[in-house]
Amino acid sequence: MFPLTSLPLRPLHLPLLRSLSSSTLIPLIHSTPNLNLYSTPVTPLQMNQYLLQCRQTKTSFLIDCGDSSPDRWIETAEEGGGRIEGIMQTHGHVDHVCGLKLTKEVLGVDIYACPDDWLIFKSAPAQGLLFGLSCPPPPPINIDLNDNSTFKIGNLTIKCLLTPGHSPGHLCFWCEEEKVLVNGDLVFKGSIGRTDFPVGCSTEDMEKSLKRFCTLPSDTHVFPGHMGPTTVGEEKRSNPFLQGL
Repeated sequence: MFPLTSLPLRPLHLPLLRSLSSSTLIPLIHSTPNLNLYSTPVTPLQMNQYLLQCRQTKTSFLIDCGDSSPDRWIETAEEGGGRIEGIMQTHGHVDHVCGLKLTKEVLGVDIYACPDDWLIFKSAPAQGLLFGLSCPPPPPINIDLNDNSTFKIGNLTIKCLLTPGHSPGHLCFWCEEEKVLVNGDLVFKGSIGRTDFPVGCSTEDMEKSLKRFCTLPSDTHVFPGHMGPTTVGEEKRSNPFLQGL
């Protein structure tokens, strides 16, 4: 494994077809003076894939590679002179990883994830059979992330919050200074992630993770793996699954 501070050079990919119209670019959904966040739903399960970019350095990371067409993500990152330097995975369920193998092959960058979820990653092709998704075996994790791990995306500091329940190694990615949380399938707008899958789920762990979510600042913008964005404060007020925690 490479240390967290190491970003090996990747091979240059072939130039993209510039005949593609600007409509192929991924929409910008949130911006601060220091951060751009791009996203669009992918796969038939409408999983929100993200591109997180430092506005100063243009360094970009992908979050949850469900899309089997990485070119439009590359084009979005390169639009302002940047490039994708890594891939962060909140967890290993099939809708979050079915584009991971191809994206890794095209970009040649490291995959950042929690090793506690590796069995979930490896079972993704079998998961795909249940949901009608084709998923090649995901490549290995290169950078191990655990609770409170931190790393840099340009000038942005990303803190990892281990939030098991939906899966054993589920991570949320918190950019505290920018008040942004990409929280995978922990909390959705008015709902939470499932805990009824046959492998890797725990209702007890989920309750602990939800309590941790509720300790975050109320003005934190939350970007989940499905459905639209919300805030910690809004979910604490209105999400029925968070009442009484």
